[in-house]
Amino acid sequence: MEFIYGLIGETFLYFFIPKSKLEKNVDKLKQKDWFVTLEKDYRYNYIIWNNRKIKRYLIKSSNLENLIENEQVQKKFTELIKQEHLKFITSKNIKDS
Repeated sequence: MEFIYGLIGETFLYFFIPKSKLEKNVDKLKQKDWFVTLEKDYRYNYIIWNNRKIKRYLIKSSNLENLIENEQVQKKFTELIKQEHLKFITSKNIKDS
């Protein structure tokens, strides 16, 4: 059931959220050293561009402003990306078993 909800969510994101908004917001964040370091890491780059939760977070203007201005929010976001990466590799390892 979770797979079906995920598939529906991904389809919705693909067709109804303009990728240009995500790209635009990521480009703004690339002006910050902490984000450049995060995005250059291939593990986290994949999560930034492909994780549904992260994409939804990044397209919201209010979240973007907070990420740019607030160091506490930056740390929480970084932790969120790391958690999502761990979920991804854990689920992938389970599926591969």
